[in-house]
Amino acid sequence: MYLTVTQEARKKIMSYLEGSKDELLLDFDDGVGSLSRVGVCSLDSVFRILIISKDVPVHDYDKKIDSDIGPFRIKGYSEMYMDEEMKLDINETNQMLRLTGANSGELTAAVRIERIEKEKA
Repeated sequence: MYLTVTQEARKKIMSYLEGSKDELLLDFDDGVGSLSRVGVCSLDSVFRILIISKDVPVHDYDKKIDSDIGPFRIKGYSEMYMDEEMKLDINETNQMLRLTGANSGELTAAVRIERIEKEKA
């Protein structure tokens, strides 16, 4: 499995990175896990990019996929919603990131990027 990140998409993602301790997650936001923002009964499952520092626990993200900008951690079971070849690019109309699959077409029309920091006690 491979994720191609276009030059324009790379610029957008890199603007959110703050240091070498950041990790990239391609999150299938389906209500599973501590980083999900969706309720467990939601039918609105979409992909989003999470940028986290290495001190944030990511036990739900048990697999990695390679990309042009390094590995993305994923929830292993979310592979069933992905294609072997995927691409992140910029939608020229709204300047949002767009995730497409070589066989499936559009997987998520507007991929959000979010930074997740460890909560301080």
